[in-house]
Amino acid sequence: MELKKIKLHGFKSFDKLTEFDILHGLTGIVGPNGCGKSNVLDSLQWVMGETSYKNLRGSEMDDVIFSGTDTSASRNFAEVSVILNSKQNVSVSSNNEIGEYEIKRRIERNSGSKYYINSIEKRAKDVQLFFADHSLGPHSVSIVKQGQINQIIESKPNERRKILEEAAGISGLHHRKHEAQLRLNATKTNIDRISDILNEIGSQLTSLRKQSNQAERFKSIVAKIRQYEREILQLDWYDVQTKETTYTNGISNIEVKINNSKAEINKSSEEAEDIIGKIVPIKVDLQNTQEELQQKNGDELNLKNELQYTVERIKNNKAQIDQIKYDLERETKNTLDQDEQLNYLVAKKNEISNSIDEILKVEKNVIEASTQATKNYKKLESDYNNCLSEIVQKKTERENLETLIHKNNAELKICEDEKIIISQGLKNSETSNTLNKEKYILTTRHKNLDNEIKKILDDVEKCQSIIEILSKAENQIQSKKIDIEIKIKQLINSKDQTEEFINTASKQNTLIDKIQIKKGYEEKIAYILSDLENSTFNNNDSQYWISQDNKFQEKFSSGIYPLNEIVEGPNELNNYLNYTGFTNNENIDEIISLLKPGQVVLTSAGIIIRWDGLITKLKPEDKKKNILLAKKELSEKIKSIKEKEIEINSIQFDYEDKVKSLKQERIREIKLRKKWQELVEEKNIIAENSYNIEKQILLQNESIISSASRIESLDQNIKIYRKNIKEYKSRFSSIGNINKLENSLEKIKLDFYNAKTIADIKETSSQNLLREKRELDKNLNDTMKEEVSWKNRNSISINHISELNNRLEQCQLTSGELEKLPNEINKKQLELQNEITKFRDLKNTINENLSRYENKLYKVNTHLKLCENTLIKDNEALIQLKAQKENLDEKKLDLKDKIKIKIGINPLNILDDFKSDLLDKSIIIEKLSQAIRQREQIGSVNLAAEDEYNEIKVRFDNLSAEKDDLISATDTLQKGIIEIDKEARTRLRESFEKVNNNFKLLFEKLFNGGNAELKINDEEDILESGLEIIAWPPGKKPQTISLLSGGEQALTVIALIIAVFLENPSPVCILDEVDAPFDDNNIKKFCDLLKELSLNSQTKFLIVTHHPYTMSQMDRLYGVTMAKKGESVILSVDLNEAESMTQV
Repeated sequence: MELKKIKLHGFKSFDKLTEFDILHGLTGIVGPNGCGKSNVLDSLQWVMGETSYKNLRGSEMDDVIFSGTDTSASRNFAEVSVILNSKQNVSVSSNNEIGEYEIKRRIERNSGSKYYINSIEKRAKDVQLFFADHSLGPHSVSIVKQGQINQIIESKPNERRKILEEAAGISGLHHRKHEAQLRLNATKTNIDRISDILNEIGSQLTSLRKQSNQAERFKSIVAKIRQYEREILQLDWYDVQTKETTYTNGISNIEVKINNSKAEINKSSEEAEDIIGKIVPIKVDLQNTQEELQQKNGDELNLKNELQYTVERIKNNKAQIDQIKYDLERETKNTLDQDEQLNYLVAKKNEISNSIDEILKVEKNVIEASTQATKNYKKLESDYNNCLSEIVQKKTERENLETLIHKNNAELKICEDEKIIISQGLKNSETSNTLNKEKYILTTRHKNLDNEIKKILDDVEKCQSIIEILSKAENQIQSKKIDIEIKIKQLINSKDQTEEFINTASKQNTLIDKIQIKKGYEEKIAYILSDLENSTFNNNDSQYWISQDNKFQEKFSSGIYPLNEIVEGPNELNNYLNYTGFTNNENIDEIISLLKPGQVVLTSAGIIIRWDGLITKLKPEDKKKNILLAKKELSEKIKSIKEKEIEINSIQFDYEDKVKSLKQERIREIKLRKKWQELVEEKNIIAENSYNIEKQILLQNESIISSASRIESLDQNIKIYRKNIKEYKSRFSSIGNINKLENSLEKIKLDFYNAKTIADIKETSSQNLLREKRELDKNLNDTMKEEVSWKNRNSISINHISELNNRLEQCQLTSGELEKLPNEINKKQLELQNEITKFRDLKNTINENLSRYENKLYKVNTHLKLCENTLIKDNEALIQLKAQKENLDEKKLDLKDKIKIKIGINPLNILDDFKSDLLDKSIIIEKLSQAIRQREQIGSVNLAAEDEYNEIKVRFDNLSAEKDDLISATDTLQKGIIEIDKEARTRLRESFEKVNNNFKLLFEKLFNGGNAELKINDEEDILESGLEIIAWPPGKKPQTISLLSGGEQALTVIALIIAVFLENPSPVCILDEVDAPFDDNNIKKFCDLLKELSLNSQTKFLIVTHHPYTMSQMDRLYGVTMAKKGESVILSVDLNEAESMTQV
């Protein structure tokens, strides 16, 4: 597969349609930061099926659509296409015979993505599988983006395993395994759903079989019910006609009584109206009198309230006068206190002012004395510092000279000692012979190690052969185990269905549970014993057996065996077993001729023959309905399950034994490899020691030659050191005595401390004086504020006293007026009480007249009420009779409808053959109730049960066949998944060995030596194992990649990526700024490696870079720039063509 061209339209910063060809060799993509170089690589990742917008550096998938700039409008779609050319035929969901493919992905804003292959819309999964089959994809190892190297370094070992999976090319297998697993889960769900449906349909079939048996009985009961209902309707119609005559006569009699009662009521009503006309004026006078009396009583109550209110006002006025007097006394006292406080504040203000005047007089002198003392101690401090600096300088110079003298003495001694050693070394020559002996011993050990390593490698190869044999045996046992587990599951499902059928179709304590059949006859006679499946000895059940004393003497002819010879059961079944037989003869005519009345025979062909000629052929599906056979089948299935469980336990033991042996061999292989590694390390150490010894021998020979010249050089150095020591001692003595300077420093220090103490005292006095002045100023201001406050309070008190005097005078005037009011109110009360007495006497007179006329009215109303009650009772009786007659009419109409509907005759003719003295309704109703109870005991009857049974049976058989097909498909899918895992393990292990070898070679090439290897964490299951990267660059010890330097890490990861790439090359390799961490030397190695890969493979390389050297090694360059802000354009340069033009 070859990538030829990329097309971008509206993708990120590429607004307009942009195309560029991908030619063989190295293609560089260059440009400034932010111009859109990485967008080209994002477009390739996107068209290959990337579904994460975060991996495309966006906040949502619509961010890949060109969002517009200041000069260009945004687009509503983005589209990326890649043109691929294949020399071989590749099928993508169809038989495609062309060699060129255009893969296109298009996204519209808020509408999602669509994929096309050669303009035919495809699923995203189809496109992802297409690229995965060609070692490409959005997460392929052949696409290395910015920061991905760090991701590989920092990732966990299990995450690094994906690199190996890319090398093995098993990404497509993972997709297919995932699809197979989804199909397997869906198939299991379908099996469970079909099992539920089959269970439900089985219950329906059992129910329909019972319904068909009940239908015949139902029809006979319904005929009886109709006859009883006809007789009841005749009795009801006779009763209705009799009651109708009675109700008509009663209504006529009551209507006469009602007319008489109405005449008496009219007479009494007129008399009552006359009396009421006299009562009304009396009631009017009484009401007026009551209103006047009520008014006078209200006035009396108002006067009482007024008197009480006046007394309360007098009391409150006195209390208010007392309170005002108390307030005047209090405010007068406060005024005196305020005057006293104001006098105190004036005196205090004068005292503070005098103190401030005294401080101002001495302030200037104190400040001048403090300033002068400070100047004196500052001058002495400067003298002290100068003297101290001179002393420190001289001490430092003396210490430096002492150090130089000591150093030169030490160097002089070293030179003299070295001269003595070299002189002695020239005399000794035995060391060279010792080194030669050591070299011989190391050479011998090196040869022995070669033999041991070769032997260990042979053992490792044998161990690998044993592991391969054990792995195959393990897989075979595992496959066999899975097959048996599937069969056990199928048997368990079948057993559960059989148990459910038995529990649903049979009842407890039936006769089928109380019989025993001779072994070998269970299946032969099971069909004819179906009557025992739902029969009991309980007479409350719908089907039961009773004991009979009579014994039938008729026996079967020869060749027919009665069931009592085959079946043992209760005595109640003796007649049934004696008259039911079994024969191997299949000639129906011959068997019928041998049967006697009451006898039934079952043939070996499953045909039931009755003495009266009824032949019943059993259908194959009847076998599934037979409870006896179902129980036998259940016991057989339970036995099979136990046998399979024993078999799987045996296989599990063999499997564990093989796994244990396999594990031991793998541990042995690991130990051998570890020992091989130790021997190789020892061999390397011996080689290094041999090299060091040869180097020492060579150096020793060279040192003998150079020792003479070294002694001459040492003599010159000794002379120089002795001269320097003499000069330093002379300078040391010229420094002089420092004690005088130190004594002078002590005197200056004492004067300085005294001056400092005086200056501090003066400063303290000055500060205290200023602080005292500030405090006095603050006290003066506080006193003045307080004086103003007390004056304000004094003014307020005076005003309050004046206000209180006015209020006192007003209250005293009000008190005089209130004292007169109580006498006036008492006088008014006395006059009002006399008027109230007059009105009460008038009210009593009116009440007497009113009572006399009301008694007369009461007597008239009593008589009127009696007449009305009689009328009401007669009306009620009339209404009741009419209602009964109406109900009777409605009942008559209902009876007419019932007679027409149920009997289908004219109601007037229903009594033609009716004789009331021969029918008793209660007896008929009892018979009807009994018949209805029998019908209800039968329950709902489906007359179309047989047709429904046949229809559902067909569906049951179809679903059973479909379930068997699904179980077979489940087995196929499980085996397919096992094969996929097996293939993936094999390919991954093979790829690991190849990638590891490639990685070692590339590492040595990029690092000019050193060693590296890949390690798998879990040897038992490589599909779940992690991948560790171990590297030891030249001169360093082995360590994991995370402990290397940044450049070494990047170079190691590049070696790993290219090692994977060599194992599973892809049509294109994309590298985004992977050369950023490299120095110039490693850049050259990296570019040389890419050149070599480009020449030796068909892979095309796309490289984004900023490094000048990398650019210079490209065959062609695509420059990405932004002519307009936010819009990327591409320019191309063919460097090979440009170079050829310059040479011309």
